[in-house]
Amino acid sequence: MAGRIDFRKLTPQEFQDLCERLLSRLYPEFHPVNQAGGDQGIDGFVRWGSELFQFTHTESNVPLRKVRADLDKVRAVGGLKKWHFLCSRSLSAQTWGFIEGQRAACPFEIAIWDGSRLKEEVSRQPDLVDEFFPEFAKKAYEGTEKIQTQIVDVGKKIKDAIRGRRRARPRQGDAAEGLEINEDERNDIKKWIIDLAEDKIGMRGRKPNYPREWNEFMNEFDVSHYHRLPREKFGEAIKYLREKFYARRNEAPLYAKVHQAVRGIYGIAKSLGWTDDQRRRFYLEQTGKDHLKKMTRKEKLKVYQAMKALQKRIEEQV
Repeated sequence: MAGRIDFRKLTPQEFQDLCERLLSRLYPEFHPVNQAGGDQGIDGFVRWGSELFQFTHTESNVPLRKVRADLDKVRAVGGLKKWHFLCSRSLSAQTWGFIEGQRAACPFEIAIWDGSRLKEEVSRQPDLVDEFFPEFAKKAYEGTEKIQTQIVDVGKKIKDAIRGRRRARPRQGDAAEGLEINEDERNDIKKWIIDLAEDKIGMRGRKPNYPREWNEFMNEFDVSHYHRLPREKFGEAIKYLREKFYARRNEAPLYAKVHQAVRGIYGIAKSLGWTDDQRRRFYLEQTGKDHLKKMTRKEKLKVYQAMKALQKRIEEQV
């Protein structure tokens, strides 16, 4: 919050009002000084003549001559124990050097509140930030509201994706009653699915697509809902999700391997001189399915590996 407080947007009077409000909270006995008769370098005090405050609001770095002039004014105050110098901007190295040299020469303590320190102190008072920097307060509110809306939207997408799968018709891979995965195993799978959808490295900047990840998982294990995954398939399912996750991170996504395999299948079939019927009969022998669109990714890779092995045997016989 401190990094977004910009004193340049305040007028000198607004800056003085802000300092007075802040110091009244930090020092219960603080009293501002009326400027009507001239402040004599004093804008406020805790105990008159003992602890004094000076405010300075500049458009650029506080000039050395300003610090020297204000310090000369308070030197005339007898019995002074501490002088606070509050400024809206930073101090130059030359000015800091002058101040350090004066600490030993002055009979009172010098406390510098430069722009950075003052921002930190003001940032601890949210209501003052809202009052004196309303534009920041508006942006912060809008940002929070936007984040909350995004959280609700993400939660809704996840719930809709899961609910949609629960309404799906039974499939061949569904477990028999009582043989499905338990609640802890369901939570593990759900976490991996969500991680896959939200992984920024794997998505490469794309928005999370929860339905796609759920559908790919259901199709891989031929189940109507992940709740219905057979318990005996849990280890295989976790291995599949883990490999898929890290394959994306290693810039070798599973879908790319499958895409390459499909191209290889057609290329090998063409080199062998197969007709569409011969190719589909081979599919049936390997997976029990006569079309690539009906196969899971794992089955497509299996067909591809089998065709490569067959091609190699044929070439060795020639």
